[in-house]
Amino acid sequence: MATATKAPATMATVNTNPTTAVNAGPQYRPVPGIISLTPAATKATFRGARAAWFAVLQAHNGQPANNYLAACAAKPPTVPASGRPEAPTGWLSWFVRHGYATVAMPTKPSAGK
Repeated sequence: MATATKAPATMATVNTNPTTAVNAGPQYRPVPGIISLTPAATKATFRGARAAWFAVLQAHNGQPANNYLAACAAKPPTVPASGRPEAPTGWLSWFVRHGYATVAMPTKPSAGK
């Protein structure tokens, strides 16, 4: 019969550098490309949290997606009851999946010969 062994105690890590933030806010993966709102977005009306996130998306129309993500990570438009901010990449992908926005790489001008 196997006997259970007690797991070794783990020590909590302590931040000894006061200039380093322990919780630097939500992290997100970078998204390359430029945000463009689609014609469907001009007709759309949203309520609640979706409206708040869409307002920030509208403010970043024509800008790099990483600008939108950084702005939302720095100051989330809404925070759920849990108190933990949602990932801005999730909201961006929702608007793209439902056809309200696109994220495309800018086209490079071709060098003419």
